[in-house]
Amino acid sequence: MIRQITATIDDYRMARRRVIVASLVSFTVISIGALGYWYIGYRQMPGMWTFGECIYMTAITVTTVGFGEVIDVAAVPGGREWTMILLLFGISANLFVVSSITSFFVEGDFGQIRAYRRLQRQMKTLNNHYIVCGCGSTGAHVIEEMIAIGETVVAIDLDEHVLEHVEGKLVLPILGDATEDEILERAGISRAKGIVATLDDDKTNMFVVVSARQHNPRARIVAKAVQHTAIQKLQRAGADAVVSPNMIGGMRIASELVRPHVVKFLDDMLRDKNVGLRIEEAEITKEGSLRGHTLRGADVRRATGSLVLAVRLADGNIEHAPKGDMILEVGQTLIAIGSIGQIARLRELAGDRRAGAPVP
Repeated sequence: MIRQITATIDDYRMARRRVIVASLVSFTVISIGALGYWYIGYRQMPGMWTFGECIYMTAITVTTVGFGEVIDVAAVPGGREWTMILLLFGISANLFVVSSITSFFVEGDFGQIRAYRRLQRQMKTLNNHYIVCGCGSTGAHVIEEMIAIGETVVAIDLDEHVLEHVEGKLVLPILGDATEDEILERAGISRAKGIVATLDDDKTNMFVVVSARQHNPRARIVAKAVQHTAIQKLQRAGADAVVSPNMIGGMRIASELVRPHVVKFLDDMLRDKNVGLRIEEAEITKEGSLRGHTLRGADVRRATGSLVLAVRLADGNIEHAPKGDMILEVGQTLIAIGSIGQIARLRELAGDRRAGAPVP
């Protein structure tokens, strides 16, 4: 299934080349055959046979249809000999053409071309999507989370079996090397909102980050660091954020030991769909009504029911437990806790671009 959906460019080109070669063989045999008849007739008497008659004679000869001869090959020296040669090569060419066309339809080549073209059409319509490079243990969880919150995802991996594990959860899986520009371009990287590099090698992830940043300077890029020492290197390569699963896993284990109730509270809130609370963010824009007000004056708690825990400033710093006299400005991001409806109202007041969209 994945092989048919992904339909790599090499498979597409091979199938297309097979059909083109078969067509060229057929065209070449008919052309040479017609030229041969025309030359034989021309030696006997210029204009003896028209080129159209020569083409027709060649066609009924190589196809062994058996209609009556339109030119008298027996009356011209070399006519019969040329006909026998043409029959020999014509039958061989027919066998090749028929076998190529049959395999094109029976062995799936036709389906590969259709799947590839369908893939290309879908890719051209993608916009503001996310690309996950590497669908292993980490990448698969990233894909599940992105699909759960309603985002459009394209997955790239070299292993067909890995893609099969996430089949049905993806908009489009691509079988290929994420370090190749051609594969990234097929994934619509120039129109992507974000790129995730979750391959199992830091050097490969760094290569993907550099390529992605060159293709799309505006996209948010998040990379996985296998070794802790690679975090700064990936950031310098262009990643907006770097996550070390080993480090986070260790911190999580320690937290489970010393603060299990806090961990359960956060897990239930972030993962359990039956729990009404969410910790979400709302970016303040000029379209919103919060800009220019103090946090106390905006009275977010009364207006939306949500509670602001922190504010991310425009320079990237975070103000934890912000004071009431803090002035809200465009470019700041409110980090708040509340129900799905409360978060939705907060985003409307802030003018967040996600206002009106379902809160995951």
